[in-house]
Amino acid sequence: MPRDDYVRQLMARAKDGTIPQGEVKDIARTISDGRAGRDLYRLLYAVARAGGPSYEPLVASYLIHPEDPEVSALAVQVLTGHWRVGAKYRKEIIELLGSPEWDLSDDAFMAAVSGAGEVLRDAFDAELLRALLKLAEEGRGEYDDDLMQRLAVEAIARALGAGQAESLGPPEGVTRAEWSQGLLKAARDRLHKAPPQL
Repeated sequence: MPRDDYVRQLMARAKDGTIPQGEVKDIARTISDGRAGRDLYRLLYAVARAGGPSYEPLVASYLIHPEDPEVSALAVQVLTGHWRVGAKYRKEIIELLGSPEWDLSDDAFMAAVSGAGEVLRDAFDAELLRALLKLAEEGRGEYDDDLMQRLAVEAIARALGAGQAESLGPPEGVTRAEWSQGLLKAARDRLHKAPPQL
């Protein structure tokens, strides 16, 4: 079977949960040995989906991956949203929130914004919350600031305990501006009331 067909089928089998663990190990070895090539994203996705958290070290090793920002974004999403272990990787998430210049399409940055909200949902972290607040209030000074600020506000909503649907916009009868300002005030209050972190 041609490699492209295999990889396409692999993605479908990862979603279905039909990849045997022996095959997952072989795929992980291919990645670890640097033999994934242009299929790295899809192979890493398959390992994360079918292999689960036992492959955390492998997935985490791709958090900062200048060669392919989409791979970095995948690693952030898996570690923060799916496996809920993002707090261990706060240093890398903060680095990605700084908009590294290699992240030309903002893939890793946007995943880090969302991931920071997931980390904060699980545990308070003043530095992460400050980074999201700064982004929500000031943007990055780029053409797409409205989008980035909106993503930061939505991440803050998640950090403050909103469910996935509630974090995507205001409830009926409330404007987005009012909703955003209320969330930012709640986040600032949370920062002021927090005990100092060591």
